[in-house]
Order: sequence, then C-alpha cells, then structure tokens
Amino acid sequence: MRVGQPLLEVRNLCKSYPGVQALNDVSLYADKGQVVGLVGENGAGKSTILNLICGTQAADSGEVFVGGNKVGFGSYHEANLGGVFRIFQELALVPNIAVYENLFLSHEAHFSRYQLVSHKRRIDRARELLAEFGHSHIDPTKSTDAYDFSSRQVLEIIKAFALAEVLGIETPIILLDEPTAGLAGEEIDFLKAMVQELKHRAVMVFVSHRLTEVLEWSDRIYVLKDGQVAAEINDVAHLSEGDLHKAMVGRVREEQFYREQRQRTELGEPVLQVSGLTSAPYFQDVSFTVSEGEILGFAGVLGSGKSHIGRAIFGAANVSDGEVILRGETIKHPTIDQMTKRGVGWVPPDRHDEGLFLSFSVCWNISFARLACPAKSSSFLHLGFEQKQAREFVARMRVKTPSIWTQVDSLSGGNQQKVVLARWLALGVNCLILDNPTRGVDAGAKEEIYDLIRELTDRGVAIVLISDDLLELIGLSNRVIVMKDGLLVSENATPPDNKPTEAELVQAMV
Repeated sequence: MRVGQPLLEVRNLCKSYPGVQALNDVSLYADKGQVVGLVGENGAGKSTILNLICGTQAADSGEVFVGGNKVGFGSYHEANLGGVFRIFQELALVPNIAVYENLFLSHEAHFSRYQLVSHKRRIDRARELLAEFGHSHIDPTKSTDAYDFSSRQVLEIIKAFALAEVLGIETPIILLDEPTAGLAGEEIDFLKAMVQELKHRAVMVFVSHRLTEVLEWSDRIYVLKDGQVAAEINDVAHLSEGDLHKAMVGRVREEQFYREQRQRTELGEPVLQVSGLTSAPYFQDVSFTVSEGEILGFAGVLGSGKSHIGRAIFGAANVSDGEVILRGETIKHPTIDQMTKRGVGWVPPDRHDEGLFLSFSVCWNISFARLACPAKSSSFLHLGFEQKQAREFVARMRVKTPSIWTQVDSLSGGNQQKVVLARWLALGVNCLILDNPTRGVDAGAKEEIYDLIRELTDRGVAIVLISDDLLELIGLSNRVIVMKDGLLVSENATPPDNKPTEAELVQAMV
C-alpha cells in the first residue's frame, strides 16, 4: 500500500504528436528504495513518459511532482537541477572527452574558484567515485571512447549519482531507459547487482523489453498499452513472464516463440562461404559456410569479435586476410557497394548511428538501399513506385507510423527497427546479416520479426545471426558458432527437436 507522498508522481499525463495519441491520462508513482518497472509494446508510450519527466519534451496536459512539489522542467539540465537523471538507451556520454569531464559535464562551475575551473578537483572526485562504485580500474583522465559499451553504461549511472552529490540532492530519481539493451550476460548481471545495491539511495524507474529482467529487477510494474496504463502490478513475486506478456500484447505468448517448428532441415546450395578471414585485431582465421534457407548463429561475450565479423563480411570493416565467396564468386576485400550489388544486406547493432537516416522519412529510409544500388534500380527516380513499395512494406511489417512521410526518428525503437529490415526486403537480398535484430524491441514485435526471418529462410535467403540473446540464438539457428578472443572455438548443431542449453554455450564462451 502507498503511504504518504511519493518522491516521484505523474498525474493524468497526455501527449500527442501529429496523427498519434502517445499518452492518454497516464498516472503512476515511484518511491525511494523501489525499482518500478515500465513495460509495453513499441509505441505504448514508455519513452514518452520518460521524456516528459526529464524535461526533454513538454506534456499537453497533466502534472509531474518531485518530492511532493509540482515541477515543469523546460530542459534536461533543469531536470538535473531538480534531481532527475536519465540513463539513455543510446549512450549520452561525449565519446572524445575524458571520463572525468563527462561525469561533471555542464556542471563545471561547482569545481571553480575565482571563475577558474579546477581540473584536479574534478579528476580527484571522479577517481573517488569510480572506486566507490567498484570501477577503480577506469582511469578518469582517459578518453571515454577508450572503454567498451558496458563500461560506458556503468559510467552513465555513476554520472547520475556524481551530479546528484554535486547538486546537493539526497535522493536522485534515476530513469533507466533500456540500460541493458547493448549488454551481454555477465555485464547485465553486474548492472543488475549495481541497481539493487543502489536503489535504497534513489528512486528508480526501469524500462526494458526483456521481460525476464523486468520481473527480476522490479518491485512494482506498470504495463502500458496504446498510451494508457493497462495494469499496475504490485505483487511481482507471483507474476510469470507469460502473464506479463499477455498483459502487454493482449494474448498468451506462443509456446513456439522462436518458430522452431518452421526451422528448415533441408537446405539448398551454399550462398556465403568465408575462408581464413582475418580483420586484425578483432578476429583471425575464421571460416564457415551458410546455405540457402539456413540461419547460422554467432555467440560470444563483448569483445569476442562476433559483431566485427558481420561488419567485415558486409564491407563495413577492413579485411587483412582471407576471402568471402558469394555463390562461387570470390571477393578478397569486400566493400559495401560490392556486397549490396550482390544481394547482401546488413542490420547493424546500433540503428541510430549506422542503420537509419534519422532526419529522413520512413519512405526514403526504406527505399534507400535499392536507390543506391544501380543493379536494383534505373537511372531515374520512380516516385510512384517508391511510395507504393514503402506503403507495401509499412503494411507488411506492421510499422506504426502516421504516414510514410513521417520522419523516422519520431517512431518508437521497435518500429524504427522494422524500417531497417524493410529496406533490405525492398532490395531483395539473398544473404542477410543480422546483428542483434531484436535489440530494444518489445515481445510482440519480436514475434513478428521471428516470423519474418522464417519467411526469408522459406524463400532460400541465407542468414547470419549475431546476438547477445542466447535463447534467441538457440531458438532460431540451425547451427551456432561460438567466438572467443577473436577465434572460432566451437560449432554447435541446434536442430529443432534437440536444442542445446544456454549453459552449454556459455561454457565455450568463457
């Protein structure tokens, strides 16, 4: 039962965009010592709520209260001053400045005397904070981009507490927006332990599409659907993943979530062959073959080299040795132009940085690969065909968008991912490299993507699947290759009626 005034409360929030009612009369609360989970399908309104709380957008109506006081933050900086901090899904740290500069960015005045900012005071305090949070191995004077994604994600959380201390805020409100989306098993476990240890010092709102994590991390859960609160769950201990899935999408999760019964057992001719491929220092001497209708999975911890293999095959990274063979044609040094002309597509792990033109429309994003590939288009723009094709794929992929001319950065993460996939379907690929294709995607949209992947294999498309989600890899793949320290260390058959366990793959990974 709720007692007294909570530290964070939103009442009757409403927010609309052209053609979309993003939030409709949403109310919720969170208090100190709690992790409050926020779940819902893509487009349900989760990110919009966080945007309104932290001042990056303004509500049409409704109220936000912090510590019992009504607030109306006009910017994220104002929200920080009021004690609200957000750990963004797409990391918000500036990559090419030092760690200590990032930790206190825009609040340097608190380390100044006589209008001179003291670098030493910031470095010393950063070093103390890193030790306090169990990350004394990080050098605060090093450039932030010298550290991997998981370390930078932890730095985002440390930064929130660092700024709270500088600003004299006793109990910060931490909005965790998909903090595990780019992490693998051991990094997720560390972050979970960190959140559980720190929650007594803060108010935490946790957004994730991984339902298992929401159940494990959260003390209370709000389920959003179509911009409204569909359920408020206070008894999380007795809630199953299936119950949460049903509350989100309105139906019971299918037993064959990964469509295992549709896995092809009879494969066609080899499509992609990789022989002795090396891209120093990321991986070396990697060889494998993928046939028509086959899904070849790649597993490994962060830094194992698995993601770089996908980049190298597509031509987005340099190859120092070895060769790629596409339907018998040898390519020594793949380039993106060469590969797209030969029907190879790539869905990158970061759709914002590498997958989308965020300021372009849905239509242009879908048609870009075909228009950029002379083998697939003429010298003239056929606007009518382009629009017809965009509408076809928006309908086929169930992309929630007011129009094909809507700017793609206004869509939810899952709908943006569908647009990236639609681009390669429009091109008509025969080999598709998928790097974490369901990262930041809700359970319902995942099912749709899994259906699409099976549909592609039915048509003979060869798929290379790179994923940090072991259950996804095992469920979808015909075989799983495990990478460790840039080397191929094992290959595991994953037939539909005899799938290996996560533990069996983890043994090879570590």
